[in-house]
Amino acid sequence: MTDLPERRQRGLARLAELGDEPGGEEFLARMGDLGDWLVDFVFGDVHARPGLGVRERELIILAALTTLGSSDPQVRAHVRALRAIDVPFAEIEEAILQTAPYAGFPRAINALKVLREEQEAAA
Repeated sequence: MTDLPERRQRGLARLAELGDEPGGEEFLARMGDLGDWLVDFVFGDVHARPGLGVRERELIILAALTTLGSSDPQVRAHVRALRAIDVPFAEIEEAILQTAPYAGFPRAINALKVLREEQEAAA
């Protein structure tokens, strides 16, 4: 990994820390150039910036995805990433609940459904 550009190294390291969410090497390879952008820019540049911890970043991302709606696969990936860094299900649920007054109940319900599926799978 040391022969890779610094931003690629940071991105791959952050993805490994998050349990290789949003889907691991196979997913990123299937995305082609977009997969490279995800690793290099999203995780290597933006996600690895100083100022916030990985936990806070992931909770913000989860809230943003919940607010956007129609993002269930990405919500699932970031719920799994939060679990990979040992964030309890109760805190993940609270982050989703905080979006309801701002994003609307239907979007919060959809994200909560994804969370429940992840909880059931973990049980």
